[in-house]
Amino acid sequence: MSQLNPNNYEPSLELLNNQRHSLALRVDSANSDVYLECSSRLALREFALSLLDLATNGGGSDEFYPLGMEESWLVVNGARLTEGSSRLFLTYPETNELS
Repeated sequence: MSQLNPNNYEPSLELLNNQRHSLALRVDSANSDVYLECSSRLALREFALSLLDLATNGGGSDEFYPLGMEESWLVVNGARLTEGSSRLFLTYPETNELS
């Protein structure tokens, strides 16, 4: 598969095949606010499903980042971040307990 997805969650074919579904992550350096701009509800849904998978199956840390290849942006860990997006680093307990 040409998309990078090391977790159990498999992104939908619509997300994988349609570049219009993307996220842009921006940090306002003036006040440290973080903005997540979703081009579609599907992009938001797929990102949320990826986070849910990490909550139950993840290994303690993950990263979401923009990755361009041949003039297109790839889906990494269930999200397609646009060019110029900030990277998102997640850390969480490695235990499988949801407490």
